[in-house]
Amino acid sequence: MVNAVAKKGRLDLDFVPTISDSEDALPDLESSDEEENRISDMPTKSQTPVKKSKNNKKKNDVADVEDENVNEDLNPEFKLDLESNDIVSDLQEWNFIGDEPNGENERKDVDLDSIIRRKGGLIKTVRVDDKGTKEESEKTENADVENSEDDDELAMDGFGMGAVNKDDDEEEGEEEEDENDSGSESEKDNSEGKEDDHVVQENQNQEEEDSPEEMAKFYAPQSESDEAKKKVFSNFNSLSLSRPVLKALGDLGYATPSPIQGATIPIALLGKDIIAGAVTGSGKTAAYMIPIIERLIYKPAKVASTRVVVLAPTRELAIQVADMGRKLGKYINGLTFGLAVGGLNLRQQEQILKTRPDIVIATPGRFIDHVRNSSSFNVDSVEVLVIDEADRMLEEGFQDELNEIMHLLPSKRQTMLFSATMNSKIKQLVSLSLKRPVRVMTDPPKQAASKLQQEFVRIRKRDHLKPSTLFYLIKKLDGAAQKRMVVFVSKKEVVHRLRIILGLLGMAAAELHGSLNQEQRLQAINRFKSLEVSVLICTDLASRGLDIPKIEVVINYDMPKSYEIYLHRIGRTARAGREGRSVSFVGETSQERSIVKSAIKSAQESSEKNLPVGRNVDWNHIEELNKTVESMSDTIKDILDEEKQEKEILQAEMQLKKGENLIKHKQEIESRPKRTWFQTEAEKKDSKLSGSLPKKPTLNSKKRKRQEALENKPRLFKKTQKNRSEDQERSFRRQNGKRMNGKKGKE
Repeated sequence: MVNAVAKKGRLDLDFVPTISDSEDALPDLESSDEEENRISDMPTKSQTPVKKSKNNKKKNDVADVEDENVNEDLNPEFKLDLESNDIVSDLQEWNFIGDEPNGENERKDVDLDSIIRRKGGLIKTVRVDDKGTKEESEKTENADVENSEDDDELAMDGFGMGAVNKDDDEEEGEEEEDENDSGSESEKDNSEGKEDDHVVQENQNQEEEDSPEEMAKFYAPQSESDEAKKKVFSNFNSLSLSRPVLKALGDLGYATPSPIQGATIPIALLGKDIIAGAVTGSGKTAAYMIPIIERLIYKPAKVASTRVVVLAPTRELAIQVADMGRKLGKYINGLTFGLAVGGLNLRQQEQILKTRPDIVIATPGRFIDHVRNSSSFNVDSVEVLVIDEADRMLEEGFQDELNEIMHLLPSKRQTMLFSATMNSKIKQLVSLSLKRPVRVMTDPPKQAASKLQQEFVRIRKRDHLKPSTLFYLIKKLDGAAQKRMVVFVSKKEVVHRLRIILGLLGMAAAELHGSLNQEQRLQAINRFKSLEVSVLICTDLASRGLDIPKIEVVINYDMPKSYEIYLHRIGRTARAGREGRSVSFVGETSQERSIVKSAIKSAQESSEKNLPVGRNVDWNHIEELNKTVESMSDTIKDILDEEKQEKEILQAEMQLKKGENLIKHKQEIESRPKRTWFQTEAEKKDSKLSGSLPKKPTLNSKKRKRQEALENKPRLFKKTQKNRSEDQERSFRRQNGKRMNGKKGKE
């Protein structure tokens, strides 16, 4: 049977790579010639005809008009990169599904939109009139000589980048002096926390990198990675995948493997450990899920056991991976998935895990909880471990959980690590028990997508105008509310306040942050996906791995702490070869300047056609909007107070219902075994605190040996007269005690 499969060109190997090498469980892959011809002739994306409806045509016309207005604010020399050969595939959207509806335990939430409506919001929209903006832009252009220092666009030398102004060298010198003065003043006003974070980041960048000898000893030979990246696959048929997997890929719209998929899938099918890195939106989830499902086709059908574990840092990413896995494996009989994430119904997850699903997708904390407390669920048969967004998982916050999971899982397994910015040191990777992993980096590290246009708005000392500037930009970029926009904010309190402000201005928005329960998070994502709301305001919770198709714009309301986080944020758009735009509000701190400098440097190294540009905004119009926002301060406070009162009422009702259930089901609750926890809340805080403390200085070999010698041997010291007298008294008592015992024995 194996020889028959090999002869047909299914796999170019001497054996069939399976999760469990049981020849009795091999399926019958013999098929008719008609079916093989039908699969080999499967149309690619370029061959599939696309029908445009009248509604789509109207939307495109509106978008064209909006783009004409947008281009007035951008660099006129900018041109789109139309020569790129990136393949665009219309992927189906992933479904974010929560718990099954249960009428008895259905949780009630406060309807914030109804409160805003009662206060007069979400009815009339404060519109940015096209004619008004054109007239005002003409006025600002005429008055540019008077207000050039305040309203100029962010040029390449806007933050001391050293770029030369082609128009006037004298203006460049004056601009640099103005920047240095304003920067020094704003840095004094900056909080110490941000400065400390920047110092820590600089210290981390100054750490010694792995030596070539250490890398050669830890990683597999570089030749394996180079050969994998050289291979080019025109379609998924050339990867020798099975018919059910190819059929699922066709349904999803995948036609040609991306570079990361073509490089990692053959290596993963061989069972080797992998450390892979690629830019966001390049198909990393499918790169590890396809070989896993391909190998699970040959698993023993009679024995139910969990063979694959996928770990993700956030609940939303885990739900997305689980949904994509189900769609890739929907034509494979008996393939089961389990989801173990926090925030969802614990009992429903326990019931699913009792059946021992083939693939379990989980967050680290909930996974440990189920291994310890869920009966009939064990990980003794796990043969593949995947860690998605591995660089974040290797941070101090997840280190304790990962160490515990490594002890729970069998040591003989295949381990695969995937991330967009995979730059972890070997010392961090040693704890994962990797066996000569193949390192595959298909794209240059720390680089944005090729079709992403990066724009910057210089805020200077106008932090109080940021909410009004956000509303102005959203209406300017998408007046018809037909584009999906993601706004990243540093604090969740500001996220909630911005949603209320936009609502009072007549713009519906959804929020996503850690203070929401899981049902509220999924509801926000689904409303955003269905364009019920076109703006999603969130923290960095959504910056990693979350793939919501057709996000056109990303706005950085607050700049992130590092360039790596900036890449993850702007990576939510311009995915899968699409075009996208990012707009960032930039202050005067050195930390924010360094991020802009890194973005410009990376763009210059990759392509001169898609350089970051500055965006002009009409500050006069924004000042008028800000007056409206300031007049709403009392209304905003009333909304927050009313929301707080409704939450307290709902919480009281929930506590009352909980007490009734305790009385009604007292015997059943008391009979349940108590759950054991990996870490208490106090231990979690201690581990996070210890992770944030500065590391001890490293010792050289001589100091380390001397310290070890002192720790192992007792300290030698010279006895004083007092020590000698104490020893004499102690020995005298001992001798007298022996004599007294001897006399008693004789008597």
